[in-house]
Amino acid sequence: MTLLAVLLVSIFGAEITFWLIHKKRLSTVRASSLATLVFCLLTMSLASPLILTLQAGFFGATFVGMTDKSRMGWKRVFIASLVFGLIFYFLIPLANGIGGGLGAAAFVACSIIHLLGQYLPWQKITHHYLR
Repeated sequence: MTLLAVLLVSIFGAEITFWLIHKKRLSTVRASSLATLVFCLLTMSLASPLILTLQAGFFGATFVGMTDKSRMGWKRVFIASLVFGLIFYFLIPLANGIGGGLGAAAFVACSIIHLLGQYLPWQKITHHYLR
């Protein structure tokens, strides 16, 4: 249940940020900040120990959504947000005390998807389905 919630929040955080940047023309920092602020305001009154984790996951996923659309389109952002959610859920707890974990996780997730789409022999297939 927790993993599913983290994945859903990651998808939503990345996609809403990507949408705010590319459809509403907000700057990357403003889009990430606005999306995170609204999400935190909507969830802060919920009484669950999971809320702080979901808020952090949402915020980190907005870094994935900051991707330029010349590098990754909607579908690739979606897949990168899933990769981010998995990294966030399984690996970030192991990096306790290391700063920059959310940004590093977002970078790794975007890099994996970008490299898969650009450099594997089946580039045309991934380009068609992940664009």
